[in-house]
Amino acid sequence: MGYVKATSGEGIAPATLEAMARLLGLAVPPEDIATLGASVRDQLAAIQTLEDLDLTDIMPALEFDPRWESTE
Repeated sequence: MGYVKATSGEGIAPATLEAMARLLGLAVPPEDIATLGASVRDQLAAIQTLEDLDLTDIMPALEFDPRWESTE
């Protein structure tokens, strides 16, 4: 994921991650909690970067064409 950059902030608290995992029905091995905390922290930082964009004068795309253009 090119838009997710490692940050130096504090990771998500292990108790919070364990509670989230229980709510989602996931089993996270205890040895993976610290790594997961850092990954979630970095993902949230990447999302915050997008949330901070000023899109006041930007209109949303209302139509999408999923077809690939042929180059042949």
